[in-house]
Amino acid sequence: MKISFLGLPDHPKAQVALIPIPFELTTTWLKGTKEAPLEILKVSPNLEFFDEETKTSPQEDIGFFTYPLEEFPLNIKGALKRVEELTEDAIKRGFFPILLGGEHTLTFGAVKALKRYYSDLKILHFDAHLDFRKDYLGEEFNHATVIRKIYELSLPILSVGIRAISKEEFEEAEKSNIQVIFAFEVFNSFERVLKRLEDFIEEGSIYLTLDMDALDPSLAPGVGTPEPGGLLWYQLLEILKRVSQAKVVGMDIVETRPIPGYPFTEFLAAKIIYKFSAYLAYYKGRNLK
Repeated sequence: MKISFLGLPDHPKAQVALIPIPFELTTTWLKGTKEAPLEILKVSPNLEFFDEETKTSPQEDIGFFTYPLEEFPLNIKGALKRVEELTEDAIKRGFFPILLGGEHTLTFGAVKALKRYYSDLKILHFDAHLDFRKDYLGEEFNHATVIRKIYELSLPILSVGIRAISKEEFEEAEKSNIQVIFAFEVFNSFERVLKRLEDFIEEGSIYLTLDMDALDPSLAPGVGTPEPGGLLWYQLLEILKRVSQAKVVGMDIVETRPIPGYPFTEFLAAKIIYKFSAYLAYYKGRNLK
């Protein structure tokens, strides 16, 4: 099935590729993230096709290509392998990949592909949860272990917005060199958080993974594991603006859980993609490399 971002034909010289990843195999509370990629694409034509802040029209300035929706294997290793293949295909075709989840586990597949092309890869992770468990409910690969699995690939990680963490994760993170910015730090000293962010992204190739529950549930209620006290809209935009000026090489947006009759979280996910693309268009012009 082919549904394009913004409802527009693929741009003949597109630089950004939207890759729908509709799989959900390890969700443990509120289910439905499998439906998010389709719903995000369906609501995206309701966006305004102009960004007033940057005065850009990303669909014209850098262009979008949307991969078709497809069925994913019903086993986690097969699904992650397919994510890896799709991400690598986008890289080889010269696209900036934006993956639409789906559960957060998909990030592992994307990172494995990117790691082969960027030896200096670093992971910028936004989430309410650290996802740093060794295993969860008897599963090694799980939405609650994905950042741990990426850490085991020897990649630097900065996690931002954390406000729900197990004692085990907290202790393991303190022993490791993963950097964590808790949500209360964002609210207590946002300027200091921005400085830490800038220090992290100053060097290296940055992959951005955004779990929608990083945002406050007043903004994004349609998620699988909502937590109070998340990032607010203009805080997120200030962060994305700075990330877009770094050597950013890809992004995913995960864990949206559509609520029937109230598609606001899907619309917000589409808006985030559009705003980030506007920043890319403004700061990098016609060349995202």
